[in-house]
Amino acid sequence: MLELSPARKNKINLLDYNSQQDIQNRILMSDFSPFDLEVLEEILFSPLKISLKKLGRTLGCSDEALLPIVQKVAKTGLLTLQDDSISVDKEMRKYFEFQIQRFDSDFKPDMEFVQGLLRKVPIHVLPAWYSIPRSSNNIFESIVEKYLFTPQIFQRYLQELNFGEPVIQGILRDVFSASDFRISSSDLISKYNLARTDFEEIMLLLEFNFVCCVSYVKEDDHWLEIVTPFYEWHQYLRFLKETEAHPIETPETISRKRDNDYAFVEDMASLLQLIRKRPQPLDPLGLSENMAAEFAALCHISLETATDLPFARNYFAHLIDKLRLVKLANLVDSRLYALDSANDWLDMSLENRALFLYRHPLNQMISTPQFPIERGVREAERSIKRVLHGRWVYFDDFIRSSFVPLNEESVVVLKKTGKHWKYTLPTYSEAEKGLIKATVFEWLFEAGIVAIGTHQNRDCFCVTPFGKFFFED
Repeated sequence: MLELSPARKNKINLLDYNSQQDIQNRILMSDFSPFDLEVLEEILFSPLKISLKKLGRTLGCSDEALLPIVQKVAKTGLLTLQDDSISVDKEMRKYFEFQIQRFDSDFKPDMEFVQGLLRKVPIHVLPAWYSIPRSSNNIFESIVEKYLFTPQIFQRYLQELNFGEPVIQGILRDVFSASDFRISSSDLISKYNLARTDFEEIMLLLEFNFVCCVSYVKEDDHWLEIVTPFYEWHQYLRFLKETEAHPIETPETISRKRDNDYAFVEDMASLLQLIRKRPQPLDPLGLSENMAAEFAALCHISLETATDLPFARNYFAHLIDKLRLVKLANLVDSRLYALDSANDWLDMSLENRALFLYRHPLNQMISTPQFPIERGVREAERSIKRVLHGRWVYFDDFIRSSFVPLNEESVVVLKKTGKHWKYTLPTYSEAEKGLIKATVFEWLFEAGIVAIGTHQNRDCFCVTPFGKFFFED
């Protein structure tokens, strides 16, 4: 099967900056104990020159306990130790001030952190890495617009990434399938039998590709290194997971509006076959009770309860309106006649009758004529992709997890507010909620794409096999 788009060639080359030093420093930090970090923090927040003895007094430890840690940190180029004097390199101090954020209990590997990450790379390299114009006024905002602006853009970017290494693809699968989308580095290193240097190189690539990030969580007397998606995407994934419409556990107790998936087009066909033989008189004031009862018997609709007859009258009036709308029937001198086009339609299979109805240029939702099909309905109908599993779900659960871009407030975008970024979540007016509901319970039900019903006085629906085939990518 041909791919719709070729895999994106990865242009990030770690040789374009001093990545080897970065990797060595990351390896060092990955082996930090809580006290190692405490020493490093004290060095970073002290003057550029400080004595070893004074540092020891501040930390409450002996020179003998402090010296091995200082010597270890000195290998990074952060400081030089001569006799009792510690001299800190100003540029390397900035580097470690940035990196030790990963150990903070409130650390968020967010877009602000990503911007700091990119500042470690020569600025002239970034346009080549991310294929953005060198004339861009703001490189980071150009990156956001091109790769991160909406979940759809970012998901497509992730799918097209090509690292050329099965191990990296495996790590991505593990992170995004892990509980809460986080996994320990030690598990990944063990699973893929990676040398620490190779792991750090992979994580650098993933961080510069905005895929996931390394951070640290304190557990008892040690640091646990974890890998997660970047914060804004992590929050979005959590929202998707938390708002997932869970299937109804007792589907056998659901009261379906109609028992068959194609009930609406079947009922249309039954009426057409009746009026082909015998055109039906229609009262301008509405469908009579006798005619509703006759149609109900024809379509096997029960009239046992007090609410059944009003339902039947409304339902058949709707069916008649739909037949006339798509030019299968017409009203002449207060009688309903089948048109010649009805013969061809009745010769079709159930699936093709449903497709005819769904695709007919004159078809629209009768309950919401103010919303043309080409405007909001196409967006609303695609929201059922989240429940293509075909199990019954409550509509009110479903709409909480729906992303239907009907207005600016309902478009999910990566937006900056103050210093922080986040994927905005949709909000809908009551009219827009009504449109989404009508799309599911009228538009998609009529085409056999969903089945609808009630359960414990709550509206519910499920995607039919035809609907799954229709909307599955």
